Amino acid sequence: MNQHQLMIPADVYETMVRHGDSCLPFEGCGLLAGIDYEILSFWPFENEIKSDRRFFVNKRVVSATLDQINQRNENVIAIYHTHPSTAPVPSSFDLASHADQNIKMLIVSYKFTTPKAKCYDIAGKSYRECPFFIKPTS
Repeated sequence: MNQHQLMIPADVYETMVRHGDSCLPFEGCGLLAGIDYEILSFWPFENEIKSDRRFFVNKRVVSATLDQINQRNENVIAIYHTHPSTAPVPSSFDLASHADQNIKMLIVSYKFTTPKAKCYDIAGKSYRECPFFIKPTS
C-alpha cells in the first residue's frame, strides 16, 4: 500500500454508501475526516437543493461540523458526494466548485448495480485518481 493512499475503515465506507443510497434520487454529500491519510469519521450532510446533479449545504452547517471535527483533533481529508446516475468522475461543475486542492474528492456512483466509488486529487480544472484502501473493521 502506498504511504499516501487513503485508508477508509469498512464500517465508515459502508455508512457513507448507505447515506448516499438514502439520498437517492438526489445527490448525497458529506465530509470524511481523520488524521493524515486515515479516515476516522464520516459527517453526512443534507443536500439542501434536492438535485440529482448538484449539492449545497448551508455555510453555518458546514462551519458547525468543522468545529466538531476540530474538537476531535481530526482534519477534513475528503469531501464526498454522489452521482445518482452517472459515473464516479468529477464533472466540470464539481471541479469548479472544489474549494481546496488539499482536500480530496470522493465520488460514489449509483449508476451501476453495485455502488462504485473513486477518489481524486483536484487541482483547478484537472484531476488525478488516487486509489483508496478499505480497511477491514475489527
